[in-house]
Amino acid sequence: MSSHISADRFRVSRTTGKKLGAGALGVVLATSLAACSAPGASSGGSDTSTFTKITAPVTADEVSKLGDITLNVWADQGEEDTLKLLEPLYEKEFSNVDVKIQYKSYEDLTQTVVNAMNSDSAPDVTQGNQGYATDGTLVKAGLIRPLDDVAEVYGYADAVGDAISQLQWSDDGKVFGSGTTYGMSPDNQMVGVFYNKKILSGLGITPPTTFTEFEAALAAVKASGEQPITFGNADKTTAMQAFSVVQGAMTPASDTVAWITGQKGSDFNNDTNAAALDTWTKWVSDGYLSPGYDGTSPDDAANAFAAGTGAFYIGGNWHAGTISDSDTFGFVAAPVGESGTTASSGSFGLPWHIGSKSKNEKAAIAFVAMINSADFAQNLADVNRVPVQTKNVTAPTPLFSDLTVASDEQLSNNGSLYWYDWATDTMYDTFTSGLQEVMAGRTSSPDFLTTVQKNWTTFQDKR
Repeated sequence: MSSHISADRFRVSRTTGKKLGAGALGVVLATSLAACSAPGASSGGSDTSTFTKITAPVTADEVSKLGDITLNVWADQGEEDTLKLLEPLYEKEFSNVDVKIQYKSYEDLTQTVVNAMNSDSAPDVTQGNQGYATDGTLVKAGLIRPLDDVAEVYGYADAVGDAISQLQWSDDGKVFGSGTTYGMSPDNQMVGVFYNKKILSGLGITPPTTFTEFEAALAAVKASGEQPITFGNADKTTAMQAFSVVQGAMTPASDTVAWITGQKGSDFNNDTNAAALDTWTKWVSDGYLSPGYDGTSPDDAANAFAAGTGAFYIGGNWHAGTISDSDTFGFVAAPVGESGTTASSGSFGLPWHIGSKSKNEKAAIAFVAMINSADFAQNLADVNRVPVQTKNVTAPTPLFSDLTVASDEQLSNNGSLYWYDWATDTMYDTFTSGLQEVMAGRTSSPDFLTTVQKNWTTFQDKR
């Protein structure tokens, strides 16, 4: 991975890679789960009593007692820049350990990790993916170690606060968003608003912090003859993510998170989401989104914006690798609307897990703890990844400073909505295709909301 946030770093991410999250990937993981059993695990999931809890940070002396060992690690290929920094630091402190990292594409990682963790050659450490399809399956099968003790001892739980819920599960893997911590992640990924400083300044517009200001700015830009929003939705994912800026402004974040994590009684088919869809489709009809967006990739749209086309680009902070000129561009968190919170799609990056079959548990704990530590956070910033722990981190550029401020603002206000497609194992296709149809005027907003909620209810009934 090059030294910037990229779409591929974002696991081809909860973007294009999620196309495999529906249908095919669900079948693959369901089949894997049927074959899974792990030491100490019953059909009901992990038996947390089989793990020896730590009460203090793992020391080099403790790890040295393992003898000369190889720590096998699976990682998304987007982690390469980060791990090139981590590996020598780790091996210097734990000199008896040779870290062997196998990099995989997001699709390959999520399709094979369950079987790999159940095999006799399971990696000691691996990345997973929040949501039912991957992490829920790993937890349910008892294939990863609970990390409550690690998160507490190393101060991670205190540092990330309530946001740790996205890494928590019931021990049977059925309830997402509370319970036992099974993963740790060092970086935050979020959708926000990039803006062109020169265009806004020329029109006398300040960067919007409220949704009312944002809509006024869009109207003013349109009236000036400039393109309000540069947009590309050929992957269908961009619209789902950008829509969250509108939806998060109108619907309380807690309601959306409750729905995504499967809390009983949650309903996406509600008045505020209907209002958000009305606003979003009005933006389309008013010409706020650049023409031909369904035939334009998000990367091409980001490149066009970086070249000076459009006043705003709604997208993930990972696009700062393309939209990188701090003199021209800035970034703000989702403008605050009636919901009262800066809220949009976002979550921590791919979580790190320790395999329940690992014979090198102490070494694995030390590895996961190091990459998630406050001491390592500057290294993340140096490769332009936004750390969860930003205290004492020096931003490499003014634009990166904008990214960290926006991230801190969203996390401190519990405004991360996660990702709509986490809600079920088939929600990606239902949501992205349905929203595209609504934007094209081929499906009504009420029909879309009804279909989305039906998908959720069907999944919850099976769970």
